[in-house]
Amino acid sequence: MINKNRIIVWLAGLLACLTACVADKEEPEWYLRAGDELPLFEVTTIDGATVSSADSYKTEMIIVFFNTTCADCRRELPILQKQYENDQKITEEARPQYICISREEGRADVERYWKEEGLTMPVAAQDDRILYSKFASIGIPRIFYAKDGVVIRSEIN
Repeated sequence: MINKNRIIVWLAGLLACLTACVADKEEPEWYLRAGDELPLFEVTTIDGATVSSADSYKTEMIIVFFNTTCADCRRELPILQKQYENDQKITEEARPQYICISREEGRADVERYWKEEGLTMPVAAQDDRILYSKFASIGIPRIFYAKDGVVIRSEIN
């Protein structure tokens, strides 16, 4: 004999599961776009320098979120390093400020990777996604260009 209550509970569970799956797929990807206000932040680089959103009022900022285990990040970071080196040749007033910020990766791993790859861009390690979540919900590498407290361009590579 079929237990109607058991079937109703099973169907309710199935419906809840399907609803959750559809909701996840329909949730829009969120990230800052051109024209959005730059979130307030302050980080300390591995070298001990402080970089903050206030620096965008002095010069253009290039903010890069990455993780060293990400294949796309490993491909893009050397390209950004070359851009950084080229930008070091221009006058200080016109030179953008770079800051690379790890997404959920500790200092030891980031420092080791930077040394192994010969990267010299300023980098700050973040053990969590708290700062990253002010900029985006998913996806790395993410690059934000900001000036005067406003995002002027954003991209994911």
